[in-house]
Amino acid sequence: MIVAVCLDDRDGLLFLNRRLSRDRAVGAQLQKLSAHTRLLMNSYSAKVYDLGATVCEDFLAQAGPGDICFVENADVLPWQDKIEKLIVFRWNRHYPSDVVFPLAQVTLQMQLTERLEFPGSSHDVITQEVYSK
Repeated sequence: MIVAVCLDDRDGLLFLNRRLSRDRAVGAQLQKLSAHTRLLMNSYSAKVYDLGATVCEDFLAQAGPGDICFVENADVLPWQDKIEKLIVFRWNRHYPSDVVFPLAQVTLQMQLTERLEFPGSSHDVITQEVYSK
């Protein structure tokens, strides 16, 4: 499975059970990346990102090889062995957060293989990082 997450500069994911930010350009990029595979997410993400994704609460368990799982409020560590690639969308800002994504642990056996920047709708620049096994 491929995990996609949006993080601030300190790997923050959530603050008081709310996403730190959102951007239409990230949604468009997710649609582009999942054009030839399944995109999965839970109902929390589907409320904001209407991308025609498969929506189920156990989306990480349902994911197969090559499926993209958009993660905002789920723990990926139990599924770490299934993760073949990680896509990080960086907001390039510091937001307050009380939930931090375990980036160092997830990418322990991965390498940064791609980095690109694109303009966002609410952020001047969003950086996309791809880590692969």
